[in-house]
Amino acid sequence: MRVVLQQLTKRFGAVTAVDALDLEIKSGEFVGLLGPSGCGKTTTLLMIAGIYRPTGGAIVFGDHRVEHLMPKDRGIGMVFQSYALYPHMTVAQNIGFPLAMRRGVAGDEITRRVREAAALVHVDGLLARKPAQLSGGQQQRVALARALVKRPDILLLDEPLSNLDARLRHEMRGEIKRLQKEVGITAIFVTHDQLEALTMADRVALMSDARLQAYATPKELYERPVNQFVAEFIGSPPMNFFAAELGRRNGSVLATAQGIEIELPPARAPRGDGQRQATVGIRPEHLAIVAPGAGHANGEIYVIEPMGREQIVDVQIGERRLRAIAPPGFSAPLGASVGLRAAVDQLHLFDPAGGERLA
Repeated sequence: MRVVLQQLTKRFGAVTAVDALDLEIKSGEFVGLLGPSGCGKTTTLLMIAGIYRPTGGAIVFGDHRVEHLMPKDRGIGMVFQSYALYPHMTVAQNIGFPLAMRRGVAGDEITRRVREAAALVHVDGLLARKPAQLSGGQQQRVALARALVKRPDILLLDEPLSNLDARLRHEMRGEIKRLQKEVGITAIFVTHDQLEALTMADRVALMSDARLQAYATPKELYERPVNQFVAEFIGSPPMNFFAAELGRRNGSVLATAQGIEIELPPARAPRGDGQRQATVGIRPEHLAIVAPGAGHANGEIYVIEPMGREQIVDVQIGERRLRAIAPPGFSAPLGASVGLRAAVDQLHLFDPAGGERLA
């Protein structure tokens, strides 16, 4: 089922929670609504679900506007952050509850569809248990089965993994993605965790301050952020930024700051000669630690954070600190002099005033 949001707006008194959001979700696509707390992502999901009524704009499912419809009439299945299972009911009764509330669904049909949904999420051996006898991951699977048993056109998930520990989150990320592709259902999920969004979603809608900042594939968000907010939010560890002066030498564009000088490749340089200042962004994985004088900057090691397969090294350059990724065997004392060499084809330039991408 295709979903289109047209100038979707929600206000709570004088506060605008979602501001003129335009978004198109293709049939069978898995889309993540990502952003910091208070950006409007959950409000958007609740408007799609019919729990909140929009202040303005349209919600289209397929070819029909649905913002006037009740949630039960929209053909959606929803999984909440808290799972919302009935503690006095068995797993089978929890899964079958949406069907039991419908008129005209026979008991044997409910039983058959409950078993089908339970098998999809691998809880068919737990149907006689009650929620208190299940782990967090099992409860999440039951909540998914309950949403799917209605055979909805659209699956909505509100931070479905936030209550799980790290190992279970990793496991359930793969399970939910597999399930969505297997069923072929259009799915929209809300998360504040960029790792969840980038690993699970076909496309990610990144929001901030009630507005859409970017809507693209995880690869596009990472490799070509449209503004400084997107560049800073996407990636772990986060991107390094520093203010630089732009000038020319022998026909090349140079970005210079205290202790840093980088010659920009043509593809990364701003067009024209009017831009004199820029915010330069470079990800830690695109900075290499080299001998002093052999890179684009010189500094001193401030701190080293061992991460197992790699090490995060903070290098102090004048008044600023840049973060680089070093291999596991890297070793140096704090305060040691080192050089930093940037992968110049991975530089990003942004307008210091508005944050828009320059090149």
